Amino acid sequence: MDPNSTPSSTSNDPTPAGIPGRRRRLLAVLAIAVVAGVAAAIAVVATSGGGGQAQATVDNCKPFSGAPPLQLDLPGNPALPSDNAAVLAAARRLLPANDVRVAVAESVAAYPGAGAAATLARLRSLDQKQPVVRLYEGLVELWAGHCVAAQTTLEQVRSSDMWGFYGTIADNTLHTSQRPSYPVYLPPPGTPAGSVRRLEALARAHPGQAGPWLGLAYVLQATDHRGALAASRRAETADPSGASPQVASAVLGSVTVDRRARHADLAGIGHPRGAVPPG
Repeated sequence: MDPNSTPSSTSNDPTPAGIPGRRRRLLAVLAIAVVAGVAAAIAVVATSGGGGQAQATVDNCKPFSGAPPLQLDLPGNPALPSDNAAVLAAARRLLPANDVRVAVAESVAAYPGAGAAATLARLRSLDQKQPVVRLYEGLVELWAGHCVAAQTTLEQVRSSDMWGFYGTIADNTLHTSQRPSYPVYLPPPGTPAGSVRRLEALARAHPGQAGPWLGLAYVLQATDHRGALAASRRAETADPSGASPQVASAVLGSVTVDRRARHADLAGIGHPRGAVPPG
């Protein structure tokens, strides 16, 4: 589902902090949050400086051990442990062998042994128009310690897949000091509930009822903001005078603070808050 609307997002104000004059510091944080299928918010911390002289370049930052965490948009949105092997197994089970998501998962899962250069080479051999490919190129660059390259790649993913599954991950990565994802829509009591698959079937069976569409909008917003907004608009079509569909569309399609204007990107000067990456 692909509604026509102006992309938007909300944020908490970042915590401002200065940079020491001659010892320039970059700070970013990696945190993985997987709650009820919500896309992970990923970030990085990097420090640079030395010798009492200003750092000549901020291209490189501290690399991470292990592999970037896999998050794939899979059929049925299965609940999976935050384990790359489990995500790869699910991708192989649920997708055709030639699906680009399988190739991405195989590449990222092999990262600890293959290394950044080989992993990036394989990812760059895949379809560069696919947001999942570009997202993991950015995250591998990040894991390898190439902050500036990673930021550029992630910004491109955010722009090309705004509100999409992978664009949301990229956006959360770039704004680690701000609340992840977008405004949260809460449906009224009595709205049908269940899995995405159940609610999609219910909406198809009763397209003239707003309730199933509102239920679908609620469960989709965590992983497919465009789909959630489209479902809310289908609810409006089913019940043009109803307050609940109008509220859903207003929340999911609201134009509030653009987090891109907050300058909290990976190579920015702010000091975002977050958890120290596992290593």
